[in-house]
Amino acid sequence: MKKYLVKSIQKTNSDNTIEAGLPDWQNITPLDINIFPWYQNGKKQQTQVKLCVNKDILFIQFIAQDKYSFAKQTQLNNMLICEDSCVEFFFSPSGILGSTYINLEVNCCGTLHIAYGASRDERQFISSELAKQIICKTSLNSTTKVESPADKTWTVELALPFTVIKELTGENINKEQWYANFYRCGGNIEAQYAVWNKVEVKAPDYHKPEYFGQLCFPQKFN
Repeated sequence: MKKYLVKSIQKTNSDNTIEAGLPDWQNITPLDINIFPWYQNGKKQQTQVKLCVNKDILFIQFIAQDKYSFAKQTQLNNMLICEDSCVEFFFSPSGILGSTYINLEVNCCGTLHIAYGASRDERQFISSELAKQIICKTSLNSTTKVESPADKTWTVELALPFTVIKELTGENINKEQWYANFYRCGGNIEAQYAVWNKVEVKAPDYHKPEYFGQLCFPQKFN
């Protein structure tokens, strides 16, 4: 099982926007989404994730190499966001391996799909009101995207308040460890089906909490 230590950062003010609390990402160690269990063809493109935390917010940065960036979906919780150029963060904030989990999916233009439950078929979707409390910033300045010869990379940054997690799940948050996995998928050309922690099933399936890795939080965060 892979492990990642989430770095603690100083909260600079009471504003919960990503601009106000944006960390110095250069000083954050990345993890790599570099296992391709269902590889078919094309270049295996690099995807990195960085995480850090203060007492109120989890900050997440995705950096994706992408020669064929594509995004069609613009509506919150559209089930087909995973077919766009997309990155995903599945996590169990209870700190119990194999327990209920949140799936947070975001395409390269910043459209979100977020739900909570015990399995693929038992999901409670986030409300639009609650989703508005999440700050999402993307390097692409459009709501949709078609492939272009100029495509090289895109970045998504998120500020996810712990109050949003608690309201969505109705449960207390474990502030010592979570179990989680990170994924890359979608796109019309050379779809990237990649994972951080190995998933051992025959067909692409990210709803496998038993294959989550471990996120460890710093003691001073608690």
